[in-house]
Amino acid sequence: MEDSIKNKTDQLIGSIKENVGKALDSEQIELEGKLQKLTGDTMEKTKKIGKDVKEALAEKANDFIDSIKDPQEDK
Repeated sequence: MEDSIKNKTDQLIGSIKENVGKALDSEQIELEGKLQKLTGDTMEKTKKIGKDVKEALAEKANDFIDSIKDPQEDK
């Protein structure tokens, strides 16, 4: 939960910095904002990909176990 809040905070603060940088015509602040926003986005996407991979592996493992299970066990 804390990671999710930090990622959302990075996205929000990054967007603010990016817009402030544009308003002030400061490429450095704009770039810092873009990088901070990208960090939050990347972490959120990485977390989702990890969850998807974990679910896919569990499904394949269960399918494999079911395929080698003794047919008499189901009766």
